[in-house]
This record gives sequence, C-alpha cells and structure tokens, in this order.
Amino acid sequence: MVAKVDSRAKGARIEAQIKKVLKERTGLNWERIPSSGALDAKHGLKGDLYVPGEGNLFCVEVKGYKDDHINSGLLTHKTPQIEEWVIQARRQGVQVDKKWLLIFKFDRSKIFVCFEDEPIEEYRYIYYSHLNVYMALLDDWLEDNPKFIKV
Repeated sequence: MVAKVDSRAKGARIEAQIKKVLKERTGLNWERIPSSGALDAKHGLKGDLYVPGEGNLFCVEVKGYKDDHINSGLLTHKTPQIEEWVIQARRQGVQVDKKWLLIFKFDRSKIFVCFEDEPIEEYRYIYYSHLNVYMALLDDWLEDNPKFIKV
C-alpha cells in the first residue's frame, strides 16, 4: 500500500527549507506568512514567505511538486503547471502592490526561481516568452544580490 502524501505538510516542509536557504543567503529573518498567505490582502501579506517588520519588496510564493514540469510540456500542455503558479504569484503580487517571486522545487531537485526582471549576472537561465518570465536556479539568481526589503 502506497502512503498518502499530506500536501499541506509537504508544502510546510518545502517552505521551511526555502526559508532556511533565504535566511542563510540574505542574512534576513525570513518567516512563513501566517495561514499560508490566506489572509486578506488588506493585511499586506500574501504569498508564503516574508521578512517581518520590514518593507518587503516581493510577494514570495513557494511551490513544491512531485514531478519536474520544466520540460516539453511548456510547449505542448494547454496550461502547464508553472503557468498556473506564475499566474497565482502575479495575482498575489498585484493584491499587495509588490513584485512577485515564485520559488519552487520538485522532489529531490535543486531550488528554482521564476521572476520578471532580466538577469544582471551571467548565469544559466530560461526565458519563457509565453509568460514573459525568467527561470533560474535560486542560488544563481541570488548572485544578482536582489533587494528584498526597503532600506
């Protein structure tokens, strides 16, 4: 018998893993948003991760999935999974008047990021013209030293 995966627990584990990476790489005190971002936009909190007590510049959405969806399905599926995630991240960013950022991973994969601003540093990335977004490894994207809070 195959054990059923608790998607909420899995999501919390992935958020915790990414929170730890962001803390280590940025030196900021990242936390999970209460109620997994289900708060009304009037609270100014959407997405999954933020830096409490700071002027956050990004609405950070975190996703985890069993299978890798960065494949030929980007060109052949009616609505690829990554497209649904980007649409959600964009919508939430608009709701709180922040740039959006999608951080995601698949089972046993590295951590990836999806964003709108063209990369500054020289590293590998994918430009997905259908959504007008870039995708890269999170570690590489962090080399651009993005600003996450108002200084």
